[in-house]
Formats: sequence, structure tokens, C-alpha cells
Amino acid sequence: MEAEYPTANDWYKSHRPELKIYRGEWIAYTNKGVISHDRDYDKMKSGIDPSLSSLDYVIERIFESEFVEPIRFYPVRMRTLKAHDWQPKYELIMKSHNAVKVKILVDSGAELSLITKKLGRDLGCAKGEGEINNKAEGVGGSIEYLLREVEIELDGHIFTAPVAWAQTDFCQEILLGREVVFDLFDIEFKQAEEMIIFKRRSQ
Repeated sequence: MEAEYPTANDWYKSHRPELKIYRGEWIAYTNKGVISHDRDYDKMKSGIDPSLSSLDYVIERIFESEFVEPIRFYPVRMRTLKAHDWQPKYELIMKSHNAVKVKILVDSGAELSLITKKLGRDLGCAKGEGEINNKAEGVGGSIEYLLREVEIELDGHIFTAPVAWAQTDFCQEILLGREVVFDLFDIEFKQAEEMIIFKRRSQ
């Protein structure tokens, strides 16, 4: 029987190397382990026990490092000679009409935070009648998106930030970009310790 950890993040830290088997998939996990996984976001969500609240588990996409993703919202990733298999992701809660707990890639190269079309749907985002999509250019091509104001809870701090809600189904990235976030926090990346430290700036 899987051991129970204090938090889902504690479980994640203890089992991160094992998550390679889920490369290219969306996973949902609790402090006891993975409860659902699939390459398709909807299939992953359908495998979650409906009795669970959306804040009882964390949603994350495990990046597939062995192939090139169809779209990048951020600069080119370069593979170093000495590989360090860690990506700077951080657990937080996003809320619009609904709340979802996610582990998201912290990306200083992205101007805006980015969520997928399906994640935006789970948050309760809806496209207004006659609303026109915006377009963003990235290294891998372009995506269409709608701009939404989303409430973010990070380490107990609650703030609102603009988020690009992707309207292209093949975009599978979820990113925490610079807008608002990098003004509110001093952020320190400690790759050797596999840690990100957010320190709220004085008002």
C-alpha cells in the first residue's frame, strides 16, 4: 500500500524520478500517489474519482523530452552535455469560476502566463459571443488565445494576473509568465537543490 505523505508535493518530491514513465501525459496525484493519467487531458480527468474536490489533487503535465512539442510559448530549450533532469515547476491554485490546483512551469521567457484550452474550460472560462482570438508567436509557431484575468494563490498569497487561455487544441503548455507575478515576487531558482523560492516583495 502506498505510503501517505503530508502533502501532494511531498509525494511528488519523493517519487519524481519515477514519473518518467508518464512522459508526454497529464497526471493527477494526491499525497498518496498518481490517481489518473493519460496523454489526453479529458481522459485523465475522467479517470479521477468524482467524489474528490478539484483541490484534493494536483494536475500536471509531464513533458516529453525526447521529441519536439508542436508549440512553444517560450524560448528554445537547449540540451546541455550534463543533463539535470529537473524543470522549474511550482504548485499553485488557479481560480476563475472554479478552482484547480496545478503544478506549472515557471518561465521567465514568457510574457504572459498560459493555460490550455481544456484547463481554461475546467476553470470556468467561456468565450464571449463575437469575441475575437488574439495570436501569439513563438519559436515553434503561433497559437490563438483569449486573455483572461485569473486569481492565483501562491504560498498563501492571492493576486490576479492576466492569463493567455489557448484556443488551439494542440497547445499543451501551462506556464507561469512574468506579467504581474515577477513584479510581486523576487524569484530564486536553485537548480542544484531543485527548488524555486518565491519571496513576496514589500508593497
